[in-house]
Amino acid sequence: MSATVRQPPRTLPDSIGLDAFLDRAGADPLPLAGRYQLVAAARVLLEELYVHLPLKRAMHAIDPVQRLRLLERRLRTLSEPQFHAELAGVFRELRDLHTVYQLPDPYRGHVATLGFLVERYVDPDGTPHHIVSKVDPSLVHAGFDVGAELEAWNGVPIERAIERNAAAQAGSNPDARLARGLEALTLRPLRTGPPPDEHWVLLSYRTPAGRRRETRLPWRVRAAEWRAGRAQDPVPTLATSLGIDTGREATRQIKRALFAPVQARRPSPRALRSVVDHRTLRIRGRSYGYLRIFSFNVAGARLFAEQVARIVASAPPGGLIVDIRGNPGGHVPAAECVLQLLSERPVAPVSFSLSTTRAALALARANPGFRAWTGSIRAAVETGEVHSQGFPLTDPDAITAGLPRYSGPKVLITDALSYSAADIFAAGFQDNRLGPVLGTARRTGAGGANVWTHELLRVWLPDLLGELPRGAGFRVALRRATRARGNVDVPLEDLGVQADELHQLTERDVTGRNQDLLAAAAALLGA
Repeated sequence: MSATVRQPPRTLPDSIGLDAFLDRAGADPLPLAGRYQLVAAARVLLEELYVHLPLKRAMHAIDPVQRLRLLERRLRTLSEPQFHAELAGVFRELRDLHTVYQLPDPYRGHVATLGFLVERYVDPDGTPHHIVSKVDPSLVHAGFDVGAELEAWNGVPIERAIERNAAAQAGSNPDARLARGLEALTLRPLRTGPPPDEHWVLLSYRTPAGRRRETRLPWRVRAAEWRAGRAQDPVPTLATSLGIDTGREATRQIKRALFAPVQARRPSPRALRSVVDHRTLRIRGRSYGYLRIFSFNVAGARLFAEQVARIVASAPPGGLIVDIRGNPGGHVPAAECVLQLLSERPVAPVSFSLSTTRAALALARANPGFRAWTGSIRAAVETGEVHSQGFPLTDPDAITAGLPRYSGPKVLITDALSYSAADIFAAGFQDNRLGPVLGTARRTGAGGANVWTHELLRVWLPDLLGELPRGAGFRVALRRATRARGNVDVPLEDLGVQADELHQLTERDVTGRNQDLLAAAAALLGA
C-alpha cells in the first residue's frame, strides 16, 4: 500500500469543522444547576412515564433509574462533554431510539458527516464488501469515488471497525445495531449522541481500478434544517401521533441535501417529493409499480393519503413493490392510512397502551384525547397490570374514505433501519395479509411506540415537569404498540417484524440500483 496519505482538494460545502463546532459548543458551559435539572427530569420520565421500562429491565438486565441516581452524585466531578456523554449513555443502554436525551444548543439540528456513504454487500461465498456508494463531488480524489472499496478505518480492518461501531449503537436487535454501525461510520446526529472522538479519519481503500491507497478525511458538521435563521430538529416537538427516530430523520436530511437529485433537494423536509419516490419498473417483460417511502415525517394523514392514492391509482395492475428501507418513521396515522390504500377491506391498526403509573393516570385525566385509557389505568391498582388496555390512535378506513385502493398483488421491502412508524407499517402489512415481506435483514428496527417530547408532556403535566435549560430536551416512548389480527398483543419493541423472505444485498444491488433485490421482489409478486 502506498505510504502517501492523500487529502481531498476541497472541503465539504455548507459545513464547519468538527473542532471549530466543539470549540463553539464549549464556550458557554451548562451551569451545575442545569445538570441537576436534566437528571431530575430524566428520572421522572423513566420512572413515571416510560412505557417500556419493565421490558427493558428484563430483556437487557439494566437499571437506568439507579444509574441516574449515581450520576447525580457525581455531577460536580464531570466535565461538560463527560456529563452529556454519561446522560446520553443512560438512555442509549435502553436500546430504544424513541427514548433519548437531546443535547442543548448548539447541538440542536446538527449532524457530523464525512461527506460519503458506505454500503455493504456479500458475495455468494459469504465474503463481505464495503463500497463507497455516494460521495460529495468536493471529496472525489485519487480514485476515492463511488465504487471504491474500504479495507481499513483508522488502521482497523473495516469489518471490525463496523462491529465496534455497532456495539455503541442503541439498536434493538443485532441486525439493527449492525446497520446503524455501518451508517454511523460517516453520519452521526449530534443532538442525540456524543460527537466523534476523532476529528478526522484515515481510510485505506482499493480504487475501482484495483489500486490500494490511503486518504484522510475530516469530520464536518452540517445543519439538518434551517428555520427562522437557526438550525432546527427536522421533527415537530408538539405532535401527539409520532413514532420516529429523530436522529435518523436528521441524518436522512443530510443525505438528501448531499446526495439526492437536485429536484428532490428543493422541497421542504416534509413535502411529498422529499419523502416519496415512484416509477414503473420493467422486469422480465412485465411492468410493476415501485413506491419508495423514505419517511412518514409528513404534515398530516389525509393530505399524505390523497397524494399517495394518486400514485398507486396509476400503478400497473400486475403488481406494486413498496420499499420502506431506511425509513425512520414519522406520523403514525399517515403510515396506517397508506396501508388502507393498499387494502380493499378495512385494515386492523396496531393498538397503543400506557404505563399504569400515577403520572400516566394524571396525564389521562388531564388530556381529553386519553379518556379511553383512564379506566384501565385506574383499575391497575387492583389488577396489577403494568400496561393499560390498548386502543388504536386512529381509524385509517375513515380517514381514507373516498380514496381509490390498489387491488393488485403487493410486496413490501424492509431492512434493519425501518423503524417506528415504518415498523408499524410493516406489521400492518403482514398482519393484514397484504402480501409477503421481503427483508434485506431478518427483522425491522423494532421501535414500537408513540413518542412524546418533554416539551409536549409539560403542557399537560406542568406540576410534574419543569422547563429544561438551554434548549435541552428528552423524547420518551409514552404509548407502546402491539400488533393486530394473528399477532394480537405481540409488542413491536425489541421484536420488530420478521421478514417472510430474506435477500442479502449483492454487488449489483449496491452498484446497479438494486437490480437483484427488485428482481427478487418481482418474483414474489409472480408467485
